[in-house]
Amino acid sequence: MKNQFFSSILAASVFVSVAGARTQASEQQNATAPQPSAAPQTTPSTRERRAQAYAKLLEGQRYFVGARTGRLTVETLRQAQKAFEEAVRLDPTLAEAHTALGELAFFFLDDLDVAEREAQAALRVDRDNYGAARLLARVLVLRSGFREKKLDNVMAERAIAALRDVTRLNPSDAEAWALLGEFYQALGRQQEAIEAFRRWAGVPPSIDTRFYQIVTGGRELSPDAAAARLGEALLKVGRTAEAISAIRRAVALEPGNREYLALLGRALEAGGGSDTVLIAELQRIVASDPTNIAALDLLGRSLAEAMRYDEAIEAYEKILRARGVGDAPVNNDQDKQLVSWVLERIAGLQRQAGKTSGVMATIERMRRLLGRDDPTADFQLALLLREQGKRADALQVLRTARLRNPNQPALVRLEATILGELGRPDEGAALLRARLKGNPEQDFFELLSIANVYLQAGRAREAVEEARKALELAPQAQAARRNSGDEESGQQPDFQTQALIMLSSAQERAGDFKGSEESLRRILAKDPNNATALNNLGYFLVERGERLEEALEMIKRAVQAEPTNASFLDSLGWAYFKLGRLAEAEKYLVEAARRDPTSATIQEHLGDVYHKLGKTDLARAAWRKALSLSVEAAETARIRAKLDGKK
Repeated sequence: MKNQFFSSILAASVFVSVAGARTQASEQQNATAPQPSAAPQTTPSTRERRAQAYAKLLEGQRYFVGARTGRLTVETLRQAQKAFEEAVRLDPTLAEAHTALGELAFFFLDDLDVAEREAQAALRVDRDNYGAARLLARVLVLRSGFREKKLDNVMAERAIAALRDVTRLNPSDAEAWALLGEFYQALGRQQEAIEAFRRWAGVPPSIDTRFYQIVTGGRELSPDAAAARLGEALLKVGRTAEAISAIRRAVALEPGNREYLALLGRALEAGGGSDTVLIAELQRIVASDPTNIAALDLLGRSLAEAMRYDEAIEAYEKILRARGVGDAPVNNDQDKQLVSWVLERIAGLQRQAGKTSGVMATIERMRRLLGRDDPTADFQLALLLREQGKRADALQVLRTARLRNPNQPALVRLEATILGELGRPDEGAALLRARLKGNPEQDFFELLSIANVYLQAGRAREAVEEARKALELAPQAQAARRNSGDEESGQQPDFQTQALIMLSSAQERAGDFKGSEESLRRILAKDPNNATALNNLGYFLVERGERLEEALEMIKRAVQAEPTNASFLDSLGWAYFKLGRLAEAEKYLVEAARRDPTSATIQEHLGDVYHKLGKTDLARAAWRKALSLSVEAAETARIRAKLDGKK
């Protein structure tokens, strides 16, 4: 039926063109002949006007084709618009002409008002016009505020109705199903979101993916993304077995995707699977593809969380072997980046395992493979010396390394941190201030680092001041990151959120409890499920002994979002301790210490729980470990007092 329809358009346009040519020839032949008196003008019939309208529609489409070939100019765009407007004038019931005008306004003139008006005009003529339905849905999606994360619920409902109409006309429209799922998710309608994502996962892939990417901040409109989003939605409502099945499908379609692998780990853990279950799953994936770096990385991290450090190191060694890295120096930059990252992971695992000799051997390996001038080895050596309490030695290593790499941010920031720990925070802050160059993104991170130096040194008021400067700079820094093209993945951090997290910590330490809570609630107003904000606000309330039940619920939500986060597990254990629920406190703090054996705070909390339970030997062992890990003067003094029986 569609072919016959467009054939009739072509026939009508040819008829009009031929008729026009004959009239012109006749006029030329009779130019010198005596002319009869003029005949009275007649109004074109409805059929003739419709034929003329079709001809104008095709004329406009010919100009419009330039958009697809890259030859569209301002002039051809104007001519296309003029032709479409003439088609509508000749036949206001020509739905396709209204749709064409709407699409031109939407894609090229950035005029949503015209696009919406023309789409609605087309649908009044023909409610089954797929192009108009899709155009209207896109306009309403943009008007809803979804892209800016400022959802207008009334407009969102209109967008949903329009998207449903698109799926009625074309049940295989991946974009419409995906956007329906996103809107339902944003409105908390989880079951409808699951159904929409399930429909998306079952339709053919879309060729036109750009609109969805723009609206969602870089998400892919692909079959693997559909399976992953379905898995996430199922996981959120506790349908874990179905979630695991969907996520496994996403991993099978895109086995190198780190996010899918991490999501699979979360799903397996939520389903009651231990580290062993996740490790076995990852080992199966790696066995089928030994070059899957993403799977090997997650396998290494999972093994580390299970404290199986030797196996974790071997997983990272497999990455090097898969890339053909041996004992010879690495020359090309891409391989250098990979080797640097892998060896840093290995050194970190060796430090966690307490294998100092292994760390030193890895540092020498870095020098051999990456060259003596590469800063990676010096940075790792400084970290090791700092953890051993040899901060002056670490400082000397960093300063020597900076002579060769004066602009390496990691070296400067670690040096500033150590200066703060040595009681010289102003020197550390000055070092970082010298890097403020008027680049919004770089300056943002330097200001956060300065705030952290002051915070760790116990100078909270200065930390608040620097964090406020970072917060003020956050919009410019975010814009600079966006303009650089680095936000395409949609995974970039929110700069304002980072600044507010730092500001709230500084305010809490400065005694501005109200300000600290307000800063965190600003984050939660925009992102109610931000796990870090939920955890920090809950922890701050617990520390002050205020609204403990409310604090417990917030921390539980944070742990539900990131069940392997040692800091969140520590907060949950500490909340139970403050509530007098010691068995639960011990459970979560033991797990936190297992997942992060290098945290002084976790060890101190665990010691406090053991002490309350009457497990004196375990308490003193935990406190001694906390003392060995502590870098803050106030924290060190507090732990010593506990060991001396003074607190």
